[in-house]
Amino acid sequence: MKIFSIALTLLVAFSGLASAQTKSVESEKFVLLNNGATLGMIIKSVIKADKQRLKLTDQQVPKAKEIITNAVVKFNDGVKKLKASGLTNKKLRALAVTVETNKVLDYKAILTPAQYSILVASHKKIYPESNV
Repeated sequence: MKIFSIALTLLVAFSGLASAQTKSVESEKFVLLNNGATLGMIIKSVIKADKQRLKLTDQQVPKAKEIITNAVVKFNDGVKKLKASGLTNKKLRALAVTVETNKVLDYKAILTPAQYSILVASHKKIYPESNV
């Protein structure tokens, strides 16, 4: 019984830590925008658009937010690295295709087949070179 309570305490502590980490990540500035937009602002707008476009259920929204947060952070970090090594449109496009393709693949686990087909169709319109 003690082991269970210790495990539960650790789980609660780590979930609070992850939430605090997510909040600090969301307050970072988005590298490509000079208007002071933060990652949190980008994430909120993407969640809102996906809720309307894919008709996400209340059960799907938390996992979708996690997937979107990870994708936005990866993109932002990738742009920072590209700026340091020489940013070109070709490199930026390759980064966007990789991050967005991984996001679509991560979404597959939480979406229904109908929702996923809508997502793949819109993804293919924007990134025809993608391997989804």
